[in-house]
Amino acid sequence: MGDLNKAPNDFFDNWNKIQSMSYKNVIELLVKRSSEKKILALIQFELDQFSENVQKHLIISEKSSFYQEISNLFKDSNWWSTATVTDACKYYLNCAKNNISYFENYVEADSDLSQNQKNEIFALYQLCTLFVSWNAIKEKQIREIIDIRKSLFFR
Repeated sequence: MGDLNKAPNDFFDNWNKIQSMSYKNVIELLVKRSSEKKILALIQFELDQFSENVQKHLIISEKSSFYQEISNLFKDSNWWSTATVTDACKYYLNCAKNNISYFENYVEADSDLSQNQKNEIFALYQLCTLFVSWNAIKEKQIREIIDIRKSLFFR
């Protein structure tokens, strides 16, 4: 297996560059290039980056206050029109701080981070990005709010 620190380190090493990268473009690429099945497998991979006591709070569920807060984005076309990758990362970490005690006193995503913090914040970002993409694949209304297309012809 490759270096598990590479992707998180690349993400945070390029923080200044991704501050101007449109987050909806990230979602659109995932929606166009993935399937529900592939995204679910990737979600499991990201869940496995956390200890079991944290995983139980990150498992996707309609009852999860964490995912309910993230789902608020499915109603906010204004957020999607301006959100960058770093905005999304900060938003997801804030949702985790609000809903999961493990993250309550977690440092900010743009702080000086330990390797473990980089890995966990990146895994959280990836997990939430996959959650949003999975929902966008399934629901046309979400794609319309985000303003993305599923394919060349279909919204």
